[in-house]
Amino acid sequence: MKTLFTTSALFIFFLLVMVSCQSSQPVFSKRGEEYQSAREIAAAKRAAKKSGRRGETNRGIAGTSKDRTSRTRVSNRSRNLDKDVATVIQAARSYTGVPYRWGGTTRVGMDCSGLLCTSFQSIDVALPRTSEEQSRYGSEVKPKDLREGDLVFFGESKRNITHVGMVTEVIGPNEVRFIHASTSLGVIENNLYAEHYQKIFIKAVRPPVF
Repeated sequence: MKTLFTTSALFIFFLLVMVSCQSSQPVFSKRGEEYQSAREIAAAKRAAKKSGRRGETNRGIAGTSKDRTSRTRVSNRSRNLDKDVATVIQAARSYTGVPYRWGGTTRVGMDCSGLLCTSFQSIDVALPRTSEEQSRYGSEVKPKDLREGDLVFFGESKRNITHVGMVTEVIGPNEVRFIHASTSLGVIENNLYAEHYQKIFIKAVRPPVF
């Protein structure tokens, strides 16, 4: 009986030793890879996790940038011209290059007020015929508040307005494009802030239809 007990105890001890050896044996890399200890493998895994977190953070930043771009695009779309303003400007630009002709309202020849009368007909609005009369059609606006569709007037004084054009594009504080029928170049677009036009600029008016 004692011998049997001793044999059983030795067998159980042997099993415990085997289990202990198996649990403490070194960890090897996969076949064909350079040997790494358990500590080295654990360190590599920690580094991989940190790298993964950085990648997620970067993706989050990239996503934010994309959202910001989308918001900018939406903002730009919201600045699109009013449909009527765009229609009038397009109509006026269709006469680009037409020669100046006093009293003209066709592609054969066009004068400054005639250009605007014809362009506004595209939205069924009848402007007064002369530049002086057009200068009273709407409310006066300051140059810094100009926007597309506003009318700009020129001459020797407010009592002697002799020329008119229409704002087609507000690019910046010193660049506002307007279209008009120039006596020398015909229908053309120029910068309102060019020295020549600043010398003869009188006022700007916003038509009541806009």
